[in-house]
Amino acid sequence: MMISKMTKFILSFLILISITCLSFALSSEYSISSHGKLDKFSSDEEVFELFQMWKKEHGRDYANSEEENAKRFEIFKTNFKYINEMNAKRKSQTQHRLSLNKFADMSPEEFSKTYLPKIEMQVPSNRDNAKLKDDDDCENLPTSVDWREKGAVTEVRDQGDCQSHWAFSVTGAIEGLNKIVTGNLINLSAQELVDCDPASKGCAGGFYFNAFGYVIENGGIDTEANYPYLAKNGTCKENANKVVSIDNLLVLDGTEEALLCRTSKQPVSVSLDATGLQFYAGGVYGGENCKKESRNANLVGLIVGYDSVNGEDYWIVKNSWGKDWGEKGYLFIKRNVFEDWPFGVCAINAAVGYPVKTVLSSAM
Repeated sequence: MMISKMTKFILSFLILISITCLSFALSSEYSISSHGKLDKFSSDEEVFELFQMWKKEHGRDYANSEEENAKRFEIFKTNFKYINEMNAKRKSQTQHRLSLNKFADMSPEEFSKTYLPKIEMQVPSNRDNAKLKDDDDCENLPTSVDWREKGAVTEVRDQGDCQSHWAFSVTGAIEGLNKIVTGNLINLSAQELVDCDPASKGCAGGFYFNAFGYVIENGGIDTEANYPYLAKNGTCKENANKVVSIDNLLVLDGTEEALLCRTSKQPVSVSLDATGLQFYAGGVYGGENCKKESRNANLVGLIVGYDSVNGEDYWIVKNSWGKDWGEKGYLFIKRNVFEDWPFGVCAINAAVGYPVKTVLSSAM
């Protein structure tokens, strides 16, 4: 009897250690952490114990429904197998890795429906504030740029079940530019864009070019403190403050050279195909789930810099799925792929927009 209890204790301890490693794996940059060794949980019983620990970690109870619990366990088990298989195929420690993150009980279909709506990528032809522009002054660019280190990037947010990634990308680009121009880093209201941009669909999705247009035509945008995020559609507050303004929106020509040049000057809004990134935990993503000739996109992010590791060049992309996804909320995606990817990896070069600000707005 004592041996049985001791065996159960040891098994529970090992599972606890595994979950702890899962939670803190992202702090070990570019290493194969213990969640890459999940294949040691081979039996259904062991995986079920892991599922129980995962539920506790992420606060899941499924409304005490045995049927829902069984359904989610089957999904978890399928995802668990997929993550093991993909991590086993990694060819280097630099290559991206997967983990049992907070999305581990969602099927790929459910995840796509909630977080990856298809984006219609068109430049708004009816706006005077949008025009094509090639960057100049692009000689002798620095080998790496990180606007986080320059204090021009606010904290990663969690959009929740609202498809508002486009709004967070726009506020992030304006926040970065405002910091560069005025010296003030101000958290701006993504909720105002969700509620008020007439050309977007709120939590059903939107397009960032239109949202930039709203800020221009509105004469500015309010702060997060004054107009907080709700993760759901709300009623537009017509008396919202106009704390930070921009003068124009510019759209790049779609080349990687232009994107590199502009990113060296400010954070920029981009769209990309994020299919397959549900369990992304870190490393450089090379577009394994994307088609090279495609311009399809289903996620809007914010490029806040670029760098290289072990010969792999990558973009630093701020996402809005929370700090417990990816590299503490960020995606590293491969760059410098001129010949193989005509629109950049996962079409990240295809539709790039950035705000212009030449007149100082009122300081807070």
